[in-house]
Amino acid sequence: MKRLRKLGILAGTFEDGSLSIYAVPDPVDVTPQNHNHSQPVFVRLPEPLLRIELEDTSCWTLDWANSEVIAVGCTNGNLAVYNIRQALDTGDGPNIFPTHLLTVHQSAFRALAWIRIPPVSGSGTPMTTEDPTVIASGGYDGVECLTDIREPQGNVMNRTRDVINSVTYSPYAGGPIMIDHDNSVKAYSVSPTMLGRGHVLLEPNGPVWSVSGSDYHPQLAVGSADGACLTTNTLRATRRGGPFFVHKIFQLDYSRNTGEFRMLEHFLPQESQEKPTNTKLKDNTQARKDEDGVATGSTGVWPPEVGIHRVAWNSANGLGGAPWLASATASGLCRIDWLLGRWIKDKVPYGSVEAIRQDIVGSGEYESD
Repeated sequence: MKRLRKLGILAGTFEDGSLSIYAVPDPVDVTPQNHNHSQPVFVRLPEPLLRIELEDTSCWTLDWANSEVIAVGCTNGNLAVYNIRQALDTGDGPNIFPTHLLTVHQSAFRALAWIRIPPVSGSGTPMTTEDPTVIASGGYDGVECLTDIREPQGNVMNRTRDVINSVTYSPYAGGPIMIDHDNSVKAYSVSPTMLGRGHVLLEPNGPVWSVSGSDYHPQLAVGSADGACLTTNTLRATRRGGPFFVHKIFQLDYSRNTGEFRMLEHFLPQESQEKPTNTKLKDNTQARKDEDGVATGSTGVWPPEVGIHRVAWNSANGLGGAPWLASATASGLCRIDWLLGRWIKDKVPYGSVEAIRQDIVGSGEYESD
């Protein structure tokens, strides 16, 4: 039997409370001979390479520190860290024990993200050969924590009266980006002298479901319950003077009367996000509607189908794939955007714009709006 090549490993948490790790096969090795290449290839993976379960709790959220170390947030508020390299080599998955097991939250974990910077020695020298040790997390208790796994407990940065739905780490923001009260997205500092302090990056009109930062650029992507997919420059907020722009990539809308979805695009950048006016009509629906009965104004009453539940930048294919942004909605629609952006006055620091376009698209044609 031919041995399948592997693209990498995929980890996920499941309804049975387990953390399972699968090997992703190379599509070339699993594509049938008469397959229509315009259609996806479906692969059934019977058994995981590694399956992890913890007693009296369920695995809820996870994040990779690198290709060997993974952190898992549990429903009882515990944080478990595993080094899976040896278990994958030996196949001894059922007997694997966490290298660290800490109680961080008073209720279930909702989101966590590694602070992917090396630890520092006592003399202040970065130990670049060591694994990261700091984890940012948020839970259903509304607590935002920074946890150093070398210490027995987490450090509370902030408390809110809402669930922390998403956490991401941005090397350009210098720390984790989380959700604060009133739907605001806030960047925090991990510097010991500025621990717990931060600044607001943007305030969407609806509750935030997901935030995503990239390893290759400072743009932050945000998905909210009102159907808006937003981006903003995390470095712009640190500069004094000048405008601070928020770009709406698209707005998903839904008509309760016709059952049809509509994607609105080509929005102008906004310097600030205005709060919604909770104007109530007799039928307690949207404040304004167009001729088709589709909402044209933002209120606090959004169809659940329009919520942007997940946004993610492509940080796995190098700088050439960095402009890809994926966004998934509660209705099952998934959209991929190519957000290349523009240089000021069409000038780049090195080379020409035409050379960059050729590097990205090769010999194909490049379209610019």
